Amino acid sequence: MTRHHLLAAAALAAVAATAAHATSPASIYCPPIGFVAGNTALNAGFETAQPGVPAGTTTCWTPRSGSTDSAAAHWTMHSSNAGAKVCSTLVPSNAPYAKGGLMLKFQAGGNEGGVFQSVPTVPGKTYMFSAWVKVAKGQVALQSSAGNTGPAAWSTRHGEWEQLRVCTDASGVTDTMVIFNQDPAGGLFYVDRVELRETVPGP
Repeated sequence: MTRHHLLAAAALAAVAATAAHATSPASIYCPPIGFVAGNTALNAGFETAQPGVPAGTTTCWTPRSGSTDSAAAHWTMHSSNAGAKVCSTLVPSNAPYAKGGLMLKFQAGGNEGGVFQSVPTVPGKTYMFSAWVKVAKGQVALQSSAGNTGPAAWSTRHGEWEQLRVCTDASGVTDTMVIFNQDPAGGLFYVDRVELRETVPGP
Protein backbone atom coordinates (compact mmCIF):
# COMPACT_ATOMS: atom_id res chain seq x y z
CA MET A 1 0.00 0.00 0.00
CA THR A 2 1.34 3.47 -0.82
CA ARG A 3 1.81 6.20 1.74
CA HIS A 4 -1.06 8.07 0.06
CA HIS A 5 -3.37 5.09 0.59
CA LEU A 6 -2.32 4.76 4.24
CA LEU A 7 -3.02 8.43 4.90
CA ALA A 8 -6.27 8.33 2.97
CA ALA A 9 -7.46 5.26 4.84
CA ALA A 10 -6.74 6.93 8.18
CA ALA A 11 -8.61 10.06 7.13
CA LEU A 12 -11.54 8.04 5.84
CA ALA A 13 -11.76 6.18 9.13
CA ALA A 14 -12.21 9.58 10.78
CA VAL A 15 -14.93 10.41 8.28
CA ALA A 16 -16.89 7.30 9.06
CA ALA A 17 -16.44 7.61 12.81
CA THR A 18 -17.93 11.08 12.65
CA ALA A 19 -20.61 10.10 10.16
CA ALA A 20 -21.80 7.31 12.44
CA HIS A 21 -23.15 9.96 14.76
CA ALA A 22 -24.57 12.23 12.07
CA THR A 23 -28.26 12.91 11.83
CA SER A 24 -28.28 14.11 8.23
CA PRO A 25 -31.07 12.44 6.25
CA ALA A 26 -30.65 11.13 2.77
CA SER A 27 -30.70 13.97 0.31
CA ILE A 28 -31.04 14.57 -3.39
CA TYR A 29 -31.71 18.25 -2.73
CA CYS A 30 -29.47 20.98 -4.07
CA PRO A 31 -30.35 24.66 -4.42
CA PRO A 32 -30.98 25.93 -7.95
CA ILE A 33 -27.63 25.59 -9.70
CA GLY A 34 -26.00 25.66 -13.09
CA PHE A 35 -22.96 23.75 -14.24
CA VAL A 36 -19.69 25.35 -15.32
CA ALA A 37 -18.33 22.31 -17.17
CA GLY A 38 -18.79 18.60 -17.67
CA ASN A 39 -18.34 15.69 -15.32
CA THR A 40 -14.79 15.63 -13.91
CA ALA A 41 -15.03 12.40 -11.88
CA LEU A 42 -12.66 9.70 -13.13
CA ASN A 43 -14.19 6.45 -14.41
CA ALA A 44 -17.57 7.85 -13.43
CA GLY A 45 -19.51 5.05 -15.10
CA PHE A 46 -17.23 2.24 -13.86
CA GLU A 47 -16.57 1.14 -17.43
CA THR A 48 -12.81 0.78 -16.98
CA ALA A 49 -11.50 -2.14 -14.98
CA GLN A 50 -8.44 -2.03 -12.77
CA PRO A 51 -5.46 -3.39 -14.74
CA GLY A 52 -5.26 -7.12 -14.18
CA VAL A 53 -8.80 -7.35 -12.78
CA PRO A 54 -11.21 -8.17 -15.64
CA ALA A 55 -14.91 -7.33 -15.26
CA GLY A 56 -16.63 -10.05 -13.27
CA THR A 57 -13.54 -10.72 -11.14
CA THR A 58 -13.84 -9.96 -7.43
CA THR A 59 -10.96 -8.24 -5.67
CA CYS A 60 -10.86 -8.13 -1.86
CA TRP A 61 -8.81 -6.34 0.78
CA THR A 62 -8.30 -6.13 4.50
CA PRO A 63 -5.90 -3.65 6.11
CA ARG A 64 -3.46 -6.54 6.53
CA SER A 65 -3.55 -8.17 3.11
CA GLY A 66 -4.23 -7.60 -0.56
CA SER A 67 -4.45 -4.42 -2.60
CA THR A 68 -6.50 -1.33 -1.82
CA ASP A 69 -7.29 -0.96 -5.53
CA SER A 70 -10.95 -1.68 -6.28
CA ALA A 71 -12.12 -3.62 -9.33
CA ALA A 72 -12.65 -0.24 -11.06
CA ALA A 73 -9.77 1.94 -12.20
CA HIS A 74 -9.29 5.21 -10.25
CA TRP A 75 -11.34 3.97 -7.27
CA THR A 76 -9.68 2.88 -4.02
CA MET A 77 -11.24 0.64 -1.36
CA HIS A 78 -11.27 1.44 2.34
CA SER A 79 -12.35 -0.53 5.38
CA SER A 80 -13.15 -0.12 9.06
CA ASN A 81 -10.74 0.45 11.94
CA ALA A 82 -11.49 -3.16 12.93
CA GLY A 83 -10.13 -4.36 9.60
CA ALA A 84 -13.31 -5.85 8.15
CA LYS A 85 -12.91 -7.48 4.75
CA VAL A 86 -14.16 -5.52 1.73
CA CYS A 87 -14.66 -6.75 -1.85
CA SER A 88 -15.55 -5.15 -5.17
CA THR A 89 -16.60 -6.49 -8.57
CA LEU A 90 -17.54 -4.92 -11.89
CA VAL A 91 -20.89 -6.42 -12.91
CA PRO A 92 -23.50 -5.69 -15.62
CA SER A 93 -25.35 -2.47 -14.85
CA ASN A 94 -29.08 -2.03 -14.44
CA ALA A 95 -28.86 1.55 -13.17
CA PRO A 96 -31.46 3.96 -14.59
CA TYR A 97 -30.28 5.82 -17.68
CA ALA A 98 -26.83 4.26 -17.44
CA LYS A 99 -24.70 5.07 -20.49
CA GLY A 100 -22.41 2.07 -20.09
CA GLY A 101 -22.69 -1.62 -19.44
CA LEU A 102 -21.01 -1.95 -16.03
CA MET A 103 -21.47 -0.85 -12.43
CA LEU A 104 -19.52 -1.50 -9.22
CA LYS A 105 -20.75 -4.07 -6.72
CA PHE A 106 -19.32 -3.55 -3.23
CA GLN A 107 -19.44 -5.84 -0.20
CA ALA A 108 -18.42 -4.50 3.21
CA GLY A 109 -17.82 -6.82 6.15
CA GLY A 110 -18.48 -4.03 8.66
CA ASN A 111 -19.06 -0.31 8.76
CA GLU A 112 -16.91 2.24 6.92
CA GLY A 113 -16.34 -0.01 3.91
CA GLY A 114 -16.54 1.68 0.53
CA VAL A 115 -14.66 3.34 -2.30
CA PHE A 116 -13.17 6.76 -2.81
CA GLN A 117 -11.18 8.89 -5.20
CA SER A 118 -9.36 12.18 -4.77
CA VAL A 119 -11.04 14.85 -6.86
CA PRO A 120 -9.63 17.91 -8.66
CA THR A 121 -11.51 20.72 -6.92
CA VAL A 122 -10.42 24.33 -6.44
CA PRO A 123 -10.69 26.02 -3.02
CA GLY A 124 -13.39 28.68 -2.97
CA LYS A 125 -15.49 27.10 -5.71
CA THR A 126 -18.71 25.13 -5.34
CA TYR A 127 -19.46 21.61 -6.52
CA MET A 128 -22.14 18.97 -6.88
CA PHE A 129 -21.23 15.39 -5.94
CA SER A 130 -23.70 12.76 -7.13
CA ALA A 131 -23.98 8.97 -7.31
CA TRP A 132 -26.72 6.46 -8.02
CA VAL A 133 -26.77 3.63 -5.47
CA LYS A 134 -28.82 0.49 -4.93
CA VAL A 135 -28.48 -0.90 -1.42
CA ALA A 136 -29.15 -4.58 -0.82
CA LYS A 137 -27.93 -4.48 2.80
CA GLY A 138 -26.79 -1.72 5.12
CA GLN A 139 -26.93 2.05 4.60
CA VAL A 140 -24.78 4.00 2.18
CA ALA A 141 -23.49 7.56 2.43
CA LEU A 142 -21.99 9.92 -0.13
CA GLN A 143 -19.53 12.47 1.25
CA SER A 144 -17.44 15.19 -0.35
CA SER A 145 -14.42 15.17 1.96
CA ALA A 146 -11.95 12.71 3.46
CA GLY A 147 -11.98 14.74 6.67
CA ASN A 148 -14.71 14.98 9.28
CA THR A 149 -16.37 18.05 7.77
CA GLY A 150 -18.72 18.65 4.89
CA PRO A 151 -22.24 17.55 4.04
CA ALA A 152 -23.30 13.93 3.46
CA ALA A 153 -26.26 12.29 1.77
CA TRP A 154 -27.64 8.98 3.08
CA SER A 155 -29.55 6.19 1.38
CA THR A 156 -33.12 5.49 2.52
CA ARG A 157 -34.15 2.40 0.50
CA HIS A 158 -33.27 -1.23 -0.03
CA GLY A 159 -33.50 -2.94 -3.40
CA GLU A 160 -34.17 0.26 -5.37
CA TRP A 161 -31.97 2.74 -7.14
CA GLU A 162 -31.76 6.23 -5.66
CA GLN A 163 -29.64 9.25 -6.43
CA LEU A 164 -27.57 10.74 -3.64
CA ARG A 165 -26.41 14.32 -4.14
CA VAL A 166 -24.27 16.68 -2.11
CA CYS A 167 -23.86 20.35 -3.04
CA THR A 168 -21.05 22.22 -1.35
CA ASP A 169 -20.50 25.87 -0.58
CA ALA A 170 -17.06 27.46 -0.59
CA SER A 171 -16.49 27.20 3.16
CA GLY A 172 -15.06 23.70 3.50
CA VAL A 173 -12.61 21.25 1.99
CA THR A 174 -14.01 19.15 -0.86
CA ASP A 175 -11.09 16.99 -1.86
CA THR A 176 -12.44 13.44 -2.01
CA MET A 177 -15.55 11.63 -3.21
CA VAL A 178 -16.41 8.91 -0.70
CA ILE A 179 -19.18 6.30 -1.12
CA PHE A 180 -19.37 3.96 1.86
CA ASN A 181 -21.53 1.66 3.98
CA GLN A 182 -22.06 2.73 7.58
CA ASP A 183 -23.97 -0.25 8.99
CA PRO A 184 -21.85 -2.08 11.62
CA ALA A 185 -23.43 -5.36 10.49
CA GLY A 186 -21.90 -4.91 7.02
CA GLY A 187 -23.36 -3.97 3.69
CA LEU A 188 -23.85 -4.82 0.05
CA PHE A 189 -24.48 -2.08 -2.47
CA TYR A 190 -24.18 -1.18 -6.15
CA VAL A 191 -23.05 2.19 -7.51
CA ASP A 192 -23.09 3.78 -10.96
CA ARG A 193 -23.40 7.15 -12.72
CA VAL A 194 -21.10 9.16 -10.47
CA GLU A 195 -20.82 12.89 -11.15
CA LEU A 196 -18.61 15.72 -9.98
CA ARG A 197 -19.45 19.11 -11.47
CA GLU A 198 -18.45 22.65 -10.63
CA THR A 199 -21.57 24.72 -10.01
CA VAL A 200 -22.76 28.32 -10.14
CA PRO A 201 -25.95 29.74 -8.61
CA GLY A 202 -29.02 29.08 -10.70
CA PRO A 203 -31.73 31.55 -11.70
